[in-house]
Amino acid sequence: MPKSIILDIEGTIGPISFVHEILFPYSTERLLDYLRKEPLPKDQLESILLENKKDFQNSDFAEITDPSDIRQIHAYLHHLIRIDRKFGALKWVQGRIWKEGFELGDLKAELFEDVPIFLKQCKEKSIPVYIYSSGSVEAQILFMQYSIFGDLREFIQAYFDTKVGGKREVESYKNIAIQTSCSNEDCAFYTDILEEAQAASLAGWKVFLMNRPGNKKQPEHNFPILDSLLFR
Repeated sequence: MPKSIILDIEGTIGPISFVHEILFPYSTERLLDYLRKEPLPKDQLESILLENKKDFQNSDFAEITDPSDIRQIHAYLHHLIRIDRKFGALKWVQGRIWKEGFELGDLKAELFEDVPIFLKQCKEKSIPVYIYSSGSVEAQILFMQYSIFGDLREFIQAYFDTKVGGKREVESYKNIAIQTSCSNEDCAFYTDILEEAQAASLAGWKVFLMNRPGNKKQPEHNFPILDSLLFR
């Protein structure tokens, strides 16, 4: 029995379709209006310009020549959404847009039916549960707060995004273990992506790959495959 459980969101506790067919279009449609009414914080803008500079040098996208030109910022962020870039500043902006949507009642986070039951099982067994997702911490909290099963925040001890490192990097999982005061061998990670599972495994974690409806087929591997989170 693991002493700490770390859950991915997309494809693990919630369907991929909700993220790609509901959340992404919602933020894309409202992105320009949001940028017009909410000036980007200096640190987020600098991060966007740095990312754009890398893409420009690699001939992947046009250079942002005027940081005050909302149209240029919008075009670049729209491009990053389209290619599904796991980029912190983009996730921050999306999180702010989704926050408005959740608070207005436009959005309700879809979760698989076993999730609230599993979270209650973990609480009964005194097993702390954490979230680790490429989406911003703020977006993760909203996901649990405004779920179709109600507010589930009481079951989550803490949230981690790519500030601890990329999800395919071994050091990210070691960082989470340190921050949760859990030894690596006592951490269990549930995900739908083989590369993430491999990184967590190299950090010494127990790993489970989720076989949820709509998930992409993964290359051959030796990790346990689960259709449900529930303890048996």
